[in-house]
Amino acid sequence: MTDAVPQTHPERWLVATTEYAGLTAYTGGIGRHLAALLPALVARGIDVDLVVFSADTALPDVDLGGVRIVGFVSTAGLPRLIELPLRTRRLKTILRRHGYDRVFLPEWGGLGSALPRSAPLVTNLATSLRLANAVSGLAVADLPRLTRLVVAMQNRLEDRQIRRSAGLISISHAMLSRTETLFRRLPPARVVGNCIDVDGVAAAALRAPVPAGWPEADAPVVLFLGRLERRKGVTDAVAAFGAVSDRYGSAQLVLAGASGDRRFEPDQAELLAAVPPEARERVVWLGHVGGDELYHAIAASAVVLCPSRWEGFGNVALEVKAIGRPLVCTTGSGFDDFCTDGEDSLMVPPDDPAALADAIGRILDDDALATRLGDTARVTARRYTPTVIASELVSAVDELLGPAERHQPRPSPTNRRPS
Repeated sequence: MTDAVPQTHPERWLVATTEYAGLTAYTGGIGRHLAALLPALVARGIDVDLVVFSADTALPDVDLGGVRIVGFVSTAGLPRLIELPLRTRRLKTILRRHGYDRVFLPEWGGLGSALPRSAPLVTNLATSLRLANAVSGLAVADLPRLTRLVVAMQNRLEDRQIRRSAGLISISHAMLSRTETLFRRLPPARVVGNCIDVDGVAAAALRAPVPAGWPEADAPVVLFLGRLERRKGVTDAVAAFGAVSDRYGSAQLVLAGASGDRRFEPDQAELLAAVPPEARERVVWLGHVGGDELYHAIAASAVVLCPSRWEGFGNVALEVKAIGRPLVCTTGSGFDDFCTDGEDSLMVPPDDPAALADAIGRILDDDALATRLGDTARVTARRYTPTVIASELVSAVDELLGPAERHQPRPSPTNRRPS
């Protein structure tokens, strides 16, 4: 009598996040990346379960492309000192209840810090709080006492998750290098970039509505993308526009991004001080622009600025490339992995308004250069489609953890979509 052959089942992944495009009201680059990536994993035959921790309520009628929601956990109204450990415990319970071959989590918030060491945990290095504070130059000692306690707790949870991981997936070579400077020893790591729905972004840019507050004048727009924070280069962008505002008398600077913490980041008055008085009315403040309206803003701009002083990857710059608009970004961080100076973008040193102003002028003065950069960018952006990145991610995770053993039947999720 021969032994029964175990029945194999699809590989099972658990993914948790605090933002997800189309599902949470607010989403940044990570949320758009995951919303493109996870359906591509499903298309490869992988069962993907998703847990979302959010202060928002789930948006209705969401097509998740085969991704199953096993938890949408509201954190509305919870103090951070309660919210942070609550999320780790809830995720531990979900893992114990269902069992997975892979657990894929960003390090932000330390969601996986309470998981057992035996968990098949792969941490996606996408910018920890410790790293974000280091890049921004924020002095934690100067923060209010309660805020210092929250920062200390989040740092501890994120550090614990990274150290307990079976492997790390870094979103860029710069991210991995910077993380290595913060930790004496790291688990095994691979680099796999983020992805975007390249075709979907390009199509959305053609049909998207005009963002509220978009300038009506028919004049070239210099668009800044990012939170209005020093680490995102907003002070450099405004100073660069101030330097070229006289030369390009009709050009407008449009800032699309949420305000930073007003206790530490520049306000409008401080930013406008870098612009000549006669040009200040040509600075437009849109605030956070979400959804497809962001893509309209990109498509309608003469040049788009992503001048971060340091960036882990820079999904929005990849979206600019997919839409085919001239991009100016900075050297020395995540942009280096997918941008090439003079070919599909212009790249300048970080924290250098003069170099940024020169790049703006080159594009506004040379239509042929602007067209060539945009056309090449559309081509090179295709290196980061969900299908390509999903394949690279699966291969990298298999290298780190070994082949998954898929001999257990899949438990039914508690719910397939949020209520």
